[in-house]
Amino acid sequence: MEVFSSFLVWASNSSKSGIGIQLCLRSFKIPCLLFADDCLLFCKANQKTCAALKSLLDDFCTLSGQLVNFNKSVLTFSKNISSVQKHVVMGNFNIPQSHSLRCYLGCPVFQGRPTCTTFQELLNKTASRLDRWKTNSLSKAGRTILIQSHLESLLAHTKQCFQLPQATLNELNRTHRHFFWKTTSSDKGFPLVAWDKICLPKSKGGLGIRKADAINQAFQCKLAWHILTKESSLWVQAMTDKYLRHSSFLDYSSKSTDSPVWRNVLRSRPLLWKGIR
Repeated sequence: MEVFSSFLVWASNSSKSGIGIQLCLRSFKIPCLLFADDCLLFCKANQKTCAALKSLLDDFCTLSGQLVNFNKSVLTFSKNISSVQKHVVMGNFNIPQSHSLRCYLGCPVFQGRPTCTTFQELLNKTASRLDRWKTNSLSKAGRTILIQSHLESLLAHTKQCFQLPQATLNELNRTHRHFFWKTTSSDKGFPLVAWDKICLPKSKGGLGIRKADAINQAFQCKLAWHILTKESSLWVQAMTDKYLRHSSFLDYSSKSTDSPVWRNVLRSRPLLWKGIR
């Protein structure tokens, strides 16, 4: 895949190739995102660009002996693409259109502001995991270990990428709380200690269970820390080109045109500042 990535980078650097996406006019082009055998390709929705990209795919398949699985491939378009352009692209690649890429690396891929519905599938995944465990045969210590080792880490990657809506975080906390106290799904449970006290560190008398919103906030601070310390990161370079051309991260003033992800990272600055002073 490194050879294929080199092909795409070379093509994106060509004048008016249409391959690759720019976050802003001053930013570099991102032709693809690769992870293992999964690949996201970006290009303009016109006949010339699609033909060039299709030619690159055919050349790579011929040289490597690998084939593209078109049955597992989908096309998604921006809101500015007309229906005529969509049909041209779909006919060129012979790939169907999808309004969403659903999940990539466990994270939902969406356009615009995330809502509770965006992460509903992840909540269902957490609930289905609980159905496999027989809570009536687990002690409180066993349930604590399962919450810390499985439930808290189940959505860790998603929490690193997005600030989840508060309703989603509340639902996750409710799921953890019910699993800790209830013996069956129909049991109402009888909390003997306030959940806030249970979530305190062990040094302060709690069990060390972390709330979902605290984990999410910590991961958002991690993204902010990367902006300050990891200048070689592709994501950091892209964010710097788009937002931090004329200002430092700690001095940047939020604008109405900023993306939801960027605004959430900015909100973590006060907590980050407490840790670095």
